[in-house]
Amino acid sequence: MAEYIAASPTRQRAIRRDARFPKTSVVAQYKPAREGLIDFLDDASRSLNHLATATNRQERRENTSGVSDWVKRDSRLSIEAIEAFQRSYNQLGFAALDFEALPKRQPHLEIWPTKVSVNLDLLVRSRQKDGNDKVGGVIFLFSKGEASSRKRIDQSKNVAGLILTYCSHLMGGYGEADPKLCLAVDVFSGIAHTPPGSFSRGARQMEICSRDIADLWNRTPPPDDYDGPPVS
Repeated sequence: MAEYIAASPTRQRAIRRDARFPKTSVVAQYKPAREGLIDFLDDASRSLNHLATATNRQERRENTSGVSDWVKRDSRLSIEAIEAFQRSYNQLGFAALDFEALPKRQPHLEIWPTKVSVNLDLLVRSRQKDGNDKVGGVIFLFSKGEASSRKRIDQSKNVAGLILTYCSHLMGGYGEADPKLCLAVDVFSGIAHTPPGSFSRGARQMEICSRDIADLWNRTPPPDDYDGPPVS
C-alpha cells in the first residue's frame, strides 16, 4: 500500500495482480537479516551475540557447496544489512526503547475497503511513570542503493504512517499510539522514518487507493505464468 500510493498506473496494475495472484512459492529476501535484528532488539540485554550468530549463519550459508547464486547473494546482502544496522544502532536511539517480538500471524488492518497486511517486525513501548504507556512499532526496510532517493523516503514515511494507523486501531491494549514510536527503519541508510505530520492526508490517500483496489480487484487478470489455485 505504501508503494501503491505513489506508483505509476503500470506499477499499480502489477501490485494488484501480484496481490490477487500470489506465486505458489516466494522466498523472502533478507529474511535472515530481519530475524537477526528482531532477536537482537527483543533481548533486553541487547547482546551482540544475536548479530554475530546471524552473521555467522549467513557466512556458512553463502559458502555452502552447490547453493544457488540467489542464495549466495541473499546471504551476502543479509550480512551487509546486519553490519549496517550495527553501525547505526547508537544514532537510532534504540537503546532507550523497549521492544517486543510479535506473533508471525498478525491481524489485518480492516478500516478501508481493502484489507491491508502491515506485519510489524517488533512492538515498541515507552513505559510512563503514570502507567499510560506509549506504543508503536518497527518495520525494517531493506533496499540497498535507494535509501536516499525522494521516492524511497516518501515510501518509508508512508510505511511509518501505516504503522501508526495499525497501532491506533489494533494495539490499544498495550498503550496509546505515539507517532514518534512508529518507525520504518531503512536499514542501509541507518534512518528510522516517522509518519509525516498527523498522517491524516496520507491516511486519506490510502483510503482512496484502497477503494481503487477494491473496485478493480475482480477485473485484474492473472499473469501468464500464474501457477496458483483458481481464483474466483
